[in-house]
Amino acid sequence: MASAELIAHRDTWEWLAALAVDHSHFRTPPSVEDIKEGRAQTVLSGRSLIALLIELWNTRSTATPLQGDWALAMTTYNRIAAELTDVTGQGQTIRIVLDDGLPQDSGD
Repeated sequence: MASAELIAHRDTWEWLAALAVDHSHFRTPPSVEDIKEGRAQTVLSGRSLIALLIELWNTRSTATPLQGDWALAMTTYNRIAAELTDVTGQGQTIRIVLDDGLPQDSGD
């Protein structure tokens, strides 16, 4: 996997970045664009996405169930995994939307 476009609420993005920043394979993206209604859009390398998934898995395994970090980790991990399940490797852009207010196929 080369990269994936990620769209999330700014608060969610900041939580994800803080969660993964200390993982040896996570690289902070060179740019995070503010888009409408408090959302952020960025591109993560495959390496950084793997690091994020590892940290989400660890958090959902160690956080107190039904608390904020656990809920965010569960939801985010499951949504990213669902998006990656159908990837065919045919040069398509992988777009991961972590915002219920934004349709999956919306332009932004």
